[in-house]
Amino acid sequence: MTGAAAPVRDEPGSAPPQPVRPAIAPAASTLRFALLAVVVLATSGVVFLSVYTFLPDRLERLTTTISACEAERSAVPGWYDIPVVTEEDRQRSDAADRRMSECFAPVLLDQLAFVAGGVALLFGLAIASYLSHPWWIVRRRRLKRLSQSAAPELWGHLEQLSRDMGLDRSPDWRIAPFARTTGGQAFGLPWHRYVQLDAGLLVLHTTDGPAFRAVVLHELAHLRHEDVDRTYLTIGIWRAFVAVALVPYLVLAVHPELLHAPRDWRWRDAQIVAFPGQTAYRLASLLVLTAVVYLTRNAILRVRENHADVAAATHGGGDALRAVLDRLPTPRGLWSRWGTHPNPRQRLAAVADPRKLSATGSWELVGVGIAAGLVGSNASLLAGLNLLSDARLAYAAVGVLVGAVAFALLAVAIWRVVAQGPVRAPSALIWLAGPVALAAGFAGGSFLSLRVAATVGVPSTLVSPSVWVISTLVLTAGGVALAGWSTSTARGVLAEPEPASWAMPAVVVVAALVGALLFAVWLPASAVEGGFAIRTGAPPAIGADIGWYDGIARWADVRFGPAHRLVFNPFTLPCLTLLWLAPVIIRRGRIRGTADHQPLRLGFAVIVGAIGAACVLAIGAVLPFAAKAALPTWVRQQEVVDGVPFFAIYDAAGSTVAAVVVAVVMGVIAARPGPHRPALAVLSGSTAAALSALVIFFVTDPIACHVNVWDFSPAPTRCFGVVYAQSFSRVTHEIIVNGVILALPLVVLAAALGAAYRRRVPQVVPATRPTGPFGRAASTALLVMLVAFTVFVSVRILPLAHDEWLRRTFG
Repeated sequence: MTGAAAPVRDEPGSAPPQPVRPAIAPAASTLRFALLAVVVLATSGVVFLSVYTFLPDRLERLTTTISACEAERSAVPGWYDIPVVTEEDRQRSDAADRRMSECFAPVLLDQLAFVAGGVALLFGLAIASYLSHPWWIVRRRRLKRLSQSAAPELWGHLEQLSRDMGLDRSPDWRIAPFARTTGGQAFGLPWHRYVQLDAGLLVLHTTDGPAFRAVVLHELAHLRHEDVDRTYLTIGIWRAFVAVALVPYLVLAVHPELLHAPRDWRWRDAQIVAFPGQTAYRLASLLVLTAVVYLTRNAILRVRENHADVAAATHGGGDALRAVLDRLPTPRGLWSRWGTHPNPRQRLAAVADPRKLSATGSWELVGVGIAAGLVGSNASLLAGLNLLSDARLAYAAVGVLVGAVAFALLAVAIWRVVAQGPVRAPSALIWLAGPVALAAGFAGGSFLSLRVAATVGVPSTLVSPSVWVISTLVLTAGGVALAGWSTSTARGVLAEPEPASWAMPAVVVVAALVGALLFAVWLPASAVEGGFAIRTGAPPAIGADIGWYDGIARWADVRFGPAHRLVFNPFTLPCLTLLWLAPVIIRRGRIRGTADHQPLRLGFAVIVGAIGAACVLAIGAVLPFAAKAALPTWVRQQEVVDGVPFFAIYDAAGSTVAAVVVAVVMGVIAARPGPHRPALAVLSGSTAAALSALVIFFVTDPIACHVNVWDFSPAPTRCFGVVYAQSFSRVTHEIIVNGVILALPLVVLAAALGAAYRRRVPQVVPATRPTGPFGRAASTALLVMLVAFTVFVSVRILPLAHDEWLRRTFG
């Protein structure tokens, strides 16, 4: 903190209001430091991949491998040009892909090792810069140790201020004899902290005691806030990024033959001349990414000053600190907003209202999205796009990491915003602005891909603009849904007087797991044309001329692009279960004896789900009689050679009815008032899906068999046989996945209509009576059975999931 200070005087009662729950919400500098690390990791990885091609021996090895693999592929007739029709063709195609992957594997592993080595060097240099910064600052500024014997009064005052700030150990006080300013600086390592006192600040000790106290408290607040390590790690990362990644890349772009023939340089050999389109785009992308890294660094340095100001004012700095800040010079232009120190007016506003510190800017989530876009567009290659036979699997593997980090940071940002006022009704900006900023950043990050710039000559995406827009909208919708759950659950946790310390971290972990699942499915679909297409079913083999029957056949088997990858996925139902199980565990794990201010209406959600399953039972019991009466026998017969038979259409119709019911029950829960509605909606939908699957397999299908709706000849004498577990698991997954997809727009509409109705017709929410021992035992038993059901169907889907995800790569 620097600047001239005029004599001021503290007045009693001048401490500003306290920030809301400062110990609960993580610091803004923590979120931004994580963002900085992710952006640097993504950017430097791509830069090192480009630098790899400048190394003569590596480039020769790469081109030789490509030529050899292409020659091997050309030598085998029919490797790729024979269409895949039969199962034998599929096995042949998968084996060919694996051979090509094995051919490229050595050179791609070498690329990956080179990139990993470059990233390790970058972060190693950053850590070395951090560890050496105390020695460098002391040596460069010629700091002198302040001893108790030299200035006992000053020493005693400083030690008292350290105790007032609540530090367990006093710092090593150092004087900067050649600094005439009235500021100071906190630095050092965890085991040895320093506070620099400028020579001009020592004058204030005798001329303006309150100003001296305010400045010293500000520096001590950096130690209390524990932001010194993040600060100098941030500076070290920036310096290492410039030295190890940025400068070498720019030098090699100007002189590509530097490592091969350093003296043989001609201007026409520079990449900007030889490949103007590619190079200009790559340089522009690198410029933008460097700006993101630099501005993130500055944001970390700015926010720490605001936190230190608030802490100093809270511990007695008061009016003196405000007077010091008021006399600081105000920077002009853009630098006042994007520099390393916040604008004095912003610092005064934070001191007046510390709740501003909990706000998270949308630009931070845009930065998270840009980093995610970079990783999603490039890390698939680094992690093994060509090391795996199935490109979708590589994208999915990258999506797990990207989604977990991106949605965890989104949940942390929501955590910080909700902590300002958990009892207030949430603004739409809380759960809407964050996902929109994240998706927008991802879209921008995909355009900044240096790998894309290397493979195409002009700015472009690998898919058409319409697919790009649709995929961005789908990502936004999924982000909004998860942000809505995070907001609701965070409000339930933070509204408690004494929430458990593990509760909000658990919410972030669940958001990260669900985000990883969604991103692993979304990312491969976004990379291909038609990845999010909605396709109707095929026409019936017999009876297609019956209009209404043809319509049912087509709409009963409507499929949404990536939905099948959620169906054949053993992690789908466990992640959905966590969305309702986490709030339940958090509520049950609160401190004993405390009032439950946000009760979970589990019984109502389970009852609504059971009513939905009862509707499936009623419709399923009537459906065979209606089908037998409406369709002639020749349509319902089973002797079908080509096309979709009646029994497949009948089964699809039953599953579609159950999925619609799941969506409706989730909408009913969303429309009602009360806390934890997203979690309860998922619980109700899961209950309806589980019971509906049981109803279909053990009630309605046997009824259809007894009625002989499929027109078996002779009629079956036994309708209760062995239930195939894989088929049961697949149908259950189809019901819940399709139901949740249908529920997304329905839940938003129901919640909006419910809120509008409650605004027009004020209602008194009845008090919730405490659940007795029998009720708690019953609800616990039901939830345990639902969890056991989830585990059973998730395990049984594993063979089908292997065929969908792993067979092409691993056989």
